[in-house]
Amino acid sequence: MRLITGQTELLSAGVRPSAVTLGKFDGLHLGHRKLIGEVLKAGEDGLETVAFTFSLPPRTFTEREMQPVLLTRREKRIHMERLGLGTLVEYPFTEAVCHMEPEDFVEQVLVKGLKVKRIVTGPDFCFGYRRRGNVELLSRLADVYGYELTVIEKERDAKGRIISSTLVREELSQGHVEQVNELLGYPYTVTGEVVHGNHLGRTFGMPTINQIPAREKLLPPNGVYTAAVEIEGKTYRGVSNVGYKPTIEGNYPKGVETYIFDFDRDLYGKTLDVQLFHYQRKEQKFASVEELKAQLVKDARESRSLFESGNYVVRSEK
Repeated sequence: MRLITGQTELLSAGVRPSAVTLGKFDGLHLGHRKLIGEVLKAGEDGLETVAFTFSLPPRTFTEREMQPVLLTRREKRIHMERLGLGTLVEYPFTEAVCHMEPEDFVEQVLVKGLKVKRIVTGPDFCFGYRRRGNVELLSRLADVYGYELTVIEKERDAKGRIISSTLVREELSQGHVEQVNELLGYPYTVTGEVVHGNHLGRTFGMPTINQIPAREKLLPPNGVYTAAVEIEGKTYRGVSNVGYKPTIEGNYPKGVETYIFDFDRDLYGKTLDVQLFHYQRKEQKFASVEELKAQLVKDARESRSLFESGNYVVRSEK
């Protein structure tokens, strides 16, 4: 997959005539995948397949104002590539772009930059200065610039709700991991580099990996989760704790600690993906390390049992 991150790069990229879908794509849920699937079909006719999104510059918002994301930039790129897209555009959202009239955006970015021949979008898509651009405008300009517009209706879940990033966030905030995964079409994943912890788990035969996710990553409620970890193309089952390690003395940043079943290799410094499948219990402080160990054994047993029940299927197995 080709990645384009700058305005100059876009104009000089030499993109062949393309099919483009546009949006934030936070989470890449089933609704987003429906749009991308339509673009991929256009690729069968020889068009370049493109997903276009904006990249906000650093310090656009203060940390307090920043809304956590379902997918970090790295995670989004990985998912887009796995879907089979030819090109991902992360267009810089500068002051000039912010004030660009929608007609100018279509002409300069989509037509001249991406040589668009087909635009795929949802019915409520808006763009341009003060969100003046919409599907009606895209439809009017289609004959002017010679592209085809395809408007895809919203995808709905089994309850009839429109699938959106907002809905995914609401379900995640309540620890409803199964519902989140159904809305996404894949397990909710937390990515992070493996760092050194206090090595307590190793002392009682349950070595764990510790990760500090990107600060912009939206995490589920603190607690214990049935989980799996991708390592070198394979996925291993395990159990994860999201939170602050309240039983252990010291101040710890919020992180993810995972006990990987039947696995004991040095993973320090590696960036790994932890997939979440089920919220087992809330995080709690125990009176002693011995009580903590006893509970971790129960947590691991429950996680193994849930996987063995066949309700949770990981992408690949050891």
